Amino acid sequence: MSQISKGHRRQVRLAAFSLIAGVGVFGTLGFTSSNEMNSADSTFTHSDEDVRRRSFDFYRQNIEPMFVRPRGYPNGGGNGACVMCHTWQTSLRFQLEDMTDTPDGWAWTEGQSQMNYDVVTQLVNASDPESSKLLRKPLAVQAGGEGHTGGSYWESSDDAEYQVVREWIEMLPEDQFTPGPEPVLDFEFYSTCVQEVFRTPKYGQLECTECHAGGQMGFAPRPANGTAWTDAEARRGFDVIQRLVIPGNPIESRWLLKPLHNESGGSYTHNGVRRWQSMDDPEWQMLAAWVRGERTGSDCSM
Repeated sequence: MSQISKGHRRQVRLAAFSLIAGVGVFGTLGFTSSNEMNSADSTFTHSDEDVRRRSFDFYRQNIEPMFVRPRGYPNGGGNGACVMCHTWQTSLRFQLEDMTDTPDGWAWTEGQSQMNYDVVTQLVNASDPESSKLLRKPLAVQAGGEGHTGGSYWESSDDAEYQVVREWIEMLPEDQFTPGPEPVLDFEFYSTCVQEVFRTPKYGQLECTECHAGGQMGFAPRPANGTAWTDAEARRGFDVIQRLVIPGNPIESRWLLKPLHNESGGSYTHNGVRRWQSMDDPEWQMLAAWVRGERTGSDCSM
């Protein structure tokens, strides 16, 4: 794509912001159609600060209200609002600020919304909006989603909320909101070395497979024959574990933080035991190196 065409696309996005930044979705999910946005005057330019201001205003008025929208309760056939998990679980990269008690009720201040914006924009890919974590996590797996511990919010990409979020991502400048490549996790190392961790308890604790054999957190399925995993069983666990880590970033990966002692940087809560007392544990270091893409093959030395 030429620099001229990229610049033209950016101008179109800026014009679109000026049209729809004030349109709310909290109650009606109303937003300006793509055809209306494309008809906007795209001959003017704005500074990077203008871009950020417009994208932030649209985010605050249209995207952020989705995070507090009631969606039922997990034990009542529904899913909790985003803030029920994403304000206090310290090991999530989608970590929102605690809301402030104001005369008009609980809300985020502008400063808190700015911090939330900085977090949320790390979950988007303006060069390929539909690959954005912000879109794929709440989307049902059968519709192309990644799977989400908190459940599916959108049954298809036709959902009105999905469409609004995608419109916002498409407006963001590609040169500022395109993530770099992530390392690829090595399946051979997982099947040879990582899986052995699941059935090798420490300090007399339970094996990981006791709790994590199935479901959304089923990264450690039990081998059907009781001794060794088939390739299909290993692949199933591998697919789950990739949702629980951030390739290249072990210190923000839930899978490595949940069993780590909270006084050593681990998650605040874990329903199971604390397998590692600190990040200096050789096993933790080995697994962290795998998450960084540094461990491959069948060598399990620590």
